[in-house]
Amino acid sequence: MLNKETLNTLEKTFGPFLIDKVWGGSNTPFLRFGYWRRVDVNQLQSIIGNEIIIKEDNLDDDDCGTLFSYKMYESK
Repeated sequence: MLNKETLNTLEKTFGPFLIDKVWGGSNTPFLRFGYWRRVDVNQLQSIIGNEIIIKEDNLDDDDCGTLFSYKMYESK
């Protein structure tokens, strides 16, 4: 669960971040760190816990290079 303590730990560990959702289609929530910066997905998962599954997603952008985000799925 993303409670205040977890959010504070994310910011202390990885710096500024944004929580948003994919628009259209799945509406999957995701995390983005800095300007689409890559972070250690295993460390991120250990902070988030097992109730939410983290999947790294990336998009190649001609102007900015590879953009990384981290989709969040409920654990079944």
